[in-house]
Amino acid sequence: MLCLPLNLANKIKDAIRSGKLSPDKLNKMTSQERRNFLTGIVGTEYAKQVNLLFEQKLLLKNQERAMYDWIKTITGLSAEQKAKTLTKIRETYAEKKRRLEDPKENEVFLNEIASDVYSKKFKTEITLEEAQNITELSQDAKRAREKMNDDFTWNTVEAGLNFGAKKVARDNYVGGLKADAIKEAFVNPFRVRGLAEKARAVSTNANLSFMFIAQNSRAIKASWDNSLWGRQGIKVLYTHPKIWGKNFARSWVDIYQTIKGGSKAGDAIVDAVKAEIYSRKNYLNGRYELGKKLDIGTGEEEFPTSLPTKIPIVGRLFSAAEVSYEAGAMRMRADVADLVYKLAENNKVDMKNKLEVGSLNELVNSMTGRGSLGRLEGAAKTTNIVFFSVKLFKSGIDTLTLHAGSEMSVFARKQAAINLLKIVSSIGTILAISNAIDDDSVEWDPRSANFGKIRVGNMRFDLTGGMSSLIILAARVGTQSTKSSVTDVVSKYGQGYGSPDGMDAIWNFTENKFSPMFSVIKELVNQKTFDGEKPTFVNQLKNVSIPILVETGMEAYQKEGLANALLVMIADGIGVSANVYSYNDNWDFKPGKQLTQFKEKIGEDRFKEANKEYVKLVNDKIVELKDDKKYNKKDDEDKQNQLTSEKSKIKSRIFRKYGFTYRNK
Repeated sequence: MLCLPLNLANKIKDAIRSGKLSPDKLNKMTSQERRNFLTGIVGTEYAKQVNLLFEQKLLLKNQERAMYDWIKTITGLSAEQKAKTLTKIRETYAEKKRRLEDPKENEVFLNEIASDVYSKKFKTEITLEEAQNITELSQDAKRAREKMNDDFTWNTVEAGLNFGAKKVARDNYVGGLKADAIKEAFVNPFRVRGLAEKARAVSTNANLSFMFIAQNSRAIKASWDNSLWGRQGIKVLYTHPKIWGKNFARSWVDIYQTIKGGSKAGDAIVDAVKAEIYSRKNYLNGRYELGKKLDIGTGEEEFPTSLPTKIPIVGRLFSAAEVSYEAGAMRMRADVADLVYKLAENNKVDMKNKLEVGSLNELVNSMTGRGSLGRLEGAAKTTNIVFFSVKLFKSGIDTLTLHAGSEMSVFARKQAAINLLKIVSSIGTILAISNAIDDDSVEWDPRSANFGKIRVGNMRFDLTGGMSSLIILAARVGTQSTKSSVTDVVSKYGQGYGSPDGMDAIWNFTENKFSPMFSVIKELVNQKTFDGEKPTFVNQLKNVSIPILVETGMEAYQKEGLANALLVMIADGIGVSANVYSYNDNWDFKPGKQLTQFKEKIGEDRFKEANKEYVKLVNDKIVELKDDKKYNKKDDEDKQNQLTSEKSKIKSRIFRKYGFTYRNK
């Protein structure tokens, strides 16, 4: 809908009254001539929009009504003006009633129209030649689709795949134009004339550079694994295990073929998956795009860019991770959708109703890690600059709250409830079995970070795809307390000077969702890393350049040895988030007078050795106390006091070992 400022609408009215502007004159001009002409009336900013509206209306079958609608839309007409304008249009076009869709007669004109229409549709500038290519590719797909039967099936598999391939070719061509436009935007400001143009060029370049760093750091961190199945796809494992198993097995074939053939082989796999999905009955009958669309071919948020695949040698690992993720997500999403549609049909659901089908599409998207952002959908890419996976996070909320806040059909809401029941019962069963084997391996208190995980020594394996963090946050804020995942001591919020409160819990939760680039910004601002160290160029570069899988494995190796590190990497590699953590106290961060004197006396190297010894002894003491029946009978305050006392004793022992006596100067 076009809304002109009142002064510009009045200018158009005056031009029409004077005869300067008339539909007949505009029709005789080329698209570029019309834009130049309209610029003199409404200015550059609105000329293209007014012209595009004119050309869209001109393509309608009834040109008389189209021209009348055009004038009415951009100016607004009184009842008296309506009659006069319509009469004039009828007189002008009495001899010219025809459709303007015959390329033989109107080829140049239609290409000019298509150029503007495609530019608006695909949000990038399209030349006349490019518009012609898009039109031809679209016609190829149209001709291939004509072989489809009336019931949206194909006589042969090849016929269906041929249509899908034609559509993918068109989409890839448009995608290439967008990529070229982004590359072109990286211009040298000194090549642009005029201060205003230079300022815009610098602004565009800076913005794209910012996006470049943010997107590539996320893509790198998410690579080198096959993590879709234990994170975004884990809800499908608990609800539709056959679909999950089939596609999980297929993902390893995709990885092998991509590593063997490189990024071109990977691109071919993704294109083939899209082509196969486009040939499915439920795509052809419009269900995938009815109401809220099923996320097919829209790109996955874990891989906002494919540039890391261009890195020599290791680029194949990046490419393999991207292909297995994107191809696997699309296959699984379409498979689950087809199954849910069939279930809905069996329950007599109206599958032509936008709300019914759109609700099912939203449900399936959420089940595969693509939560609905509603009105903020268009801002997903921008939001993901700050946070790692906004849609995955929202999908967890949707699942746990049965899509509260979304407009959902009764049938879809019922299916969401059934899915949640399956998920909870499946996770509960696994945890119960683990608890029966080792009662120290499971934490049932939702205030602890160990909730929803299986604990093996200092290793934790998340079975919830990240959803447990939402329950933990709600439990902590709701009870205004937290339970230490290391010592098992429960602490109340807001008790004592400097103690954390509910808002601290929310902020810590938010920080843990930051993207790699914003994690760097946070640590530089706080002058403290996640491990309590001071930020350096090396550790900040690691934050944005080392895949999560490698980073997790290195940390596990340092703390748990090679065997456990391999176990952690295998689990994390398939998306079962694995963390290794225990008590830690970095003496280098805000050491205070006592530790500063200690460091000055024994030197930096020995100081670090003493710090490691202290951490190990404290962890050993915590394990010992957990097995102490007398300790376990104490209340949380007494437990905390004893722990504090034990830590003080251990520190004093280490000071004596190094011959240090603190002197309060």
